[in-house]
Amino acid sequence: MNVEPEVLTTIYQFPTMEPLRFESYSSKHLFLPLRRDILHRAVVFEGDSTRQGTASTKTRFEVHGSHRKIRPQKGTGKARLGHRQSPAIVGGGVVFGPKPRDFSTRLPRKIYDLAWRTALSWRYRRGELIVCEDDLEIEFPDPHYLKHILEHNHWGKPNGRSLFVVNGNPKNLIHAMDNAGEDGKSTTVIKFQEISKDTSPQNSELLSENRHQRKEVEMPLRSKVIESSHKNGMGNPYQIDTDNSIRIQNTKASSENSPGEKPSMSDDKPEVIRELPGDEKEDVLFNTLFGVRLIELNRPSKHNTLSSSMIRKIVPRLQEWAKSDMANIIIIKGCGQSAFCAGGDVVKLVELNRMGEKGQKQSNEYFALEYKLDHLIATYTKPYVAFMDGYTMGGGAGLCIHAPIRIATERTVFAMPETKIGFFPDVGASFFLPRLNGSIGTYLALTGERLEGVNAFYAGVATHYVHSSSLYPLELRLAELRFKDYDSLEERLDLIDSTIEEFVTGLPYDQPMLISGERRKAIDRCFNKGSIISITSALKAENGINKAWAEETLQLLSRHSPTSLCVTLRLMQIGKKWTIAEAFQREHALAARFMQKSDFNEGVDKLLMSKLGEPKWNPPLVKDVKSEAEITEPYFQTDSIQPLKLLNGDDYPDYPHNKYRLPSEEAVKEALRGPDRDINKVIDYFLKKSAGKQGVKEVVYEIFERNTTNPGK
Repeated sequence: MNVEPEVLTTIYQFPTMEPLRFESYSSKHLFLPLRRDILHRAVVFEGDSTRQGTASTKTRFEVHGSHRKIRPQKGTGKARLGHRQSPAIVGGGVVFGPKPRDFSTRLPRKIYDLAWRTALSWRYRRGELIVCEDDLEIEFPDPHYLKHILEHNHWGKPNGRSLFVVNGNPKNLIHAMDNAGEDGKSTTVIKFQEISKDTSPQNSELLSENRHQRKEVEMPLRSKVIESSHKNGMGNPYQIDTDNSIRIQNTKASSENSPGEKPSMSDDKPEVIRELPGDEKEDVLFNTLFGVRLIELNRPSKHNTLSSSMIRKIVPRLQEWAKSDMANIIIIKGCGQSAFCAGGDVVKLVELNRMGEKGQKQSNEYFALEYKLDHLIATYTKPYVAFMDGYTMGGGAGLCIHAPIRIATERTVFAMPETKIGFFPDVGASFFLPRLNGSIGTYLALTGERLEGVNAFYAGVATHYVHSSSLYPLELRLAELRFKDYDSLEERLDLIDSTIEEFVTGLPYDQPMLISGERRKAIDRCFNKGSIISITSALKAENGINKAWAEETLQLLSRHSPTSLCVTLRLMQIGKKWTIAEAFQREHALAARFMQKSDFNEGVDKLLMSKLGEPKWNPPLVKDVKSEAEITEPYFQTDSIQPLKLLNGDDYPDYPHNKYRLPSEEAVKEALRGPDRDINKVIDYFLKKSAGKQGVKEVVYEIFERNTTNPGK
């Protein structure tokens, strides 16, 4: 049996615009393709119905005046002239003159109904349809009150016309519009009533009262509530958001059963992530710029640290935009100049953990939310661009490292400092870091080393480098891009990639490549070992130009949690074999284990909360670890933990968008081993392959110098 697909929309309360619940509608009512021919016929039909003839003349019986003869006839020898209404007299009646006529035409009822549903579907896909509960009535017939509602919701004159489709007769709303002056002129009311089957659209009377149109039409939007807890309107599932566009969940709603069919008993209900009472207001801002949808993290006082409240706002928007034909590009950025996102709200997690088992459960729920969002970003079906302008650390890295386009600036500071606070690099870092060149990923994961500015680009963390002053012009330029409906995601990303290159202003000459040359060789030598003890021994053995660096790295590792170091090293070793979905599921199990241990609470308390002394790890030092396997084994046991259920089933073993980053070391080495080993030709090959991408020449030449015994030749 063919199951009719369904779509979800949010039901709001008017005029507070509080989201109440989700309801499921048939795709035949809200997700039809655009049919311009059908819309044209309906518009012509409605126009014909309202058209009135302007040509009108009076017959002799309609001309006002006396019926007395103009002049005497008898005895004058003149012809009979008649009275003033005679057509022969100027100002008299007209014989067979034009009269107003009915211009209305006929349109089949099914076509008119289809036109209505097509128009609603078009608005739905654009995110411009808001469905409200009950009648659209306001409490007072006050035009000032109406103006406040329009301004608060960004409706009315400054934002274009607004259309209210009502069921009933909202007298207060109509009265307020009649007296709202210029604001009232920008609004229209259509009165909607279901007409019976024997009533045709031609019989629907079009009424015009002042500037508000009221029309009776059929709009059979049959819906069903998919959340039984809200069937009776009980409770407020989440608070009002300042941006009142609809929210669509990227899930498959269960279909209505056909007559006579037994209802399905499946418990596999779609997960709906939504705001909750008490969530922080305006911690995320959403804006629209033509085809660009902007996500702005808005907690500048806390360096835009990621909270559950922010996640519950971002996920529904991403799911909504994935279905919108008008959303071409998603851009995420941070508010202010200091940080994109400095990490997760770990202080809040420690406060929850101190509440006992109930608090630990809430901490696990936070990680589940965070990883679901990061996986959604990693498998997103539309171009997703991250502006890594400022601090990009920990949980903030999860919002960008899986994006196909990651833009670093001179203010970028990237780090994964989790081992410093007794945790591990999560948010998909177990998938991302091991796939960086050589042992760079392991080095960054264990040490928490910061990559500043262009070095995040050189290391492969970012795909592009643009000066921060060019970010806003780049936004405007990306908003101008238009894609064809049949363009693949790769074709769209190719266009974005080439567009970003228009805004590059060169690489900073005063900021050399940090992980290169002898230091890069030392990193590969020391951090490709199988244990932390072996890594520290290799660092102690370093001498010469790398001795000072090795000593600093040893001091850095000595301050980190030994348990976190051991778990992280094993994570980097086995993460190479995981798929993207498996990485998030395994990390979720790991995070649950860490919430039960003391190192995380101790590290966050001493370093971020009380700041009293150094953390007391368990075990205290790396040298106290007798067997790293005994420490790590309990963390990687997943038998007793239910795998994390992600928002979709998309998965892959390697990033499908690696072409937008700088060339990998393996690709350069393979080219250098080929028949044509001339470095200039190899550089030309990669420049041509990347369409002249900035940074290609520098990276290829560094790999050549480091891996060639005699670079001069």
